[in-house]
Amino acid sequence: MAIGFIGLGSMGAPIARRLARSGFDVIGCDISGEMLAAFDEAGTRRESDPIATARQSDMLGICVRTDEQLERLAGDGRLFEALGDGGTVILHSTVSPALAQDLAARAKGYGVGFVDVGVSGGGPAAIEGKLSLFVGAEDDDLDRARPWLEAISHKLSHLGPVGRGQEGKLLNNLISIANYGMSAAIIDVGVDLGFDRQPLVDAFMAGSAQSYALGVGPRMVQPRTGTGATGSFSGLHDLLQKDVDHCRHLPVQETLALSGLIASCDLMLARIRRAATEAEGGATPVDPHKTVDGYFDAVRRKDIDALMALYAEDARFTLPNGKSFNGKEDIRAVHLSVFAAGSPFPNPGARFAGAEGIAVEIVAQLPDGSERHTTNHYRFDDAGRIRSLGVYARG
Repeated sequence: MAIGFIGLGSMGAPIARRLARSGFDVIGCDISGEMLAAFDEAGTRRESDPIATARQSDMLGICVRTDEQLERLAGDGRLFEALGDGGTVILHSTVSPALAQDLAARAKGYGVGFVDVGVSGGGPAAIEGKLSLFVGAEDDDLDRARPWLEAISHKLSHLGPVGRGQEGKLLNNLISIANYGMSAAIIDVGVDLGFDRQPLVDAFMAGSAQSYALGVGPRMVQPRTGTGATGSFSGLHDLLQKDVDHCRHLPVQETLALSGLIASCDLMLARIRRAATEAEGGATPVDPHKTVDGYFDAVRRKDIDALMALYAEDARFTLPNGKSFNGKEDIRAVHLSVFAAGSPFPNPGARFAGAEGIAVEIVAQLPDGSERHTTNHYRFDDAGRIRSLGVYARG
């Protein structure tokens, strides 16, 4: 059986190598000359044209990186037409479940089967045939693909029709990234308390807190040196964010549970961005809570320069009447006018922090002796500066 495999990146190439070592006649395909040249598995062929690859194949694997790449590759149907009636596509990319379902429907119009296969385990597990697979497919298509799937896996979970494989993989990644975020955060808290980083990790790994995520998450945000160090943070961030963004749109009613998981994932993404900033020689971001404390201190002292230092250059400030001011120059002017009119003295109360920023309930004493009850909602940029501040009336 001749099989084509499009996308010879960090996961695609090991899968294609494993298939070749399992006796399949493999045509490796990638539009990147560098990736294609690196695919040097004995007994395989190489092809830079996806359509030509499909024409020579009975089954066609796809492991491109993004939804956009997959849509460009297969969205017009030419790839399915080239594969031909009776062919089967095996999708190993992690993409939107809806996109997988849409492509499966298009493939069916050309007589092509479609198997949606999320993979977990990484490149080394692929080479060893020890991946865990999350499969969405019709039974007949799965039967045709089974020799391929069994060659690369030690656990094959058929979760339902096309789309279920993607959903299973996204939930798997949601667990992983959320746990990475919590693990990285607890080690940061420990370091802030004065513990040495690695001995603290080692201590946790010997107790009830031990986990795969604890072994991996804190390492993901450690300083890296050498060529491409900053870019490696960027690539990791974008790869994880793609999956987190897909998870945000899962059609669930357990919205509270999903939002909690997403918040932990967002924490991990923010921590990777911080690591990238530090790798570039930038300052460690300010704790947003300290930014909020600084805001109240500056307002009470009517220190306009200290106040404006807390804002990002492109910040937005919104009053309770809905009027907004964009940019530091306009925000400075409105604060100065409030100071000149006798600004209220803010007494902050309850504070709520989440993925969308920090909200603070305020009782402000006005110059005439009356009180005004408002809530300030702060959102921050990656440096911990105020990106937007909305003031909302209460009661």
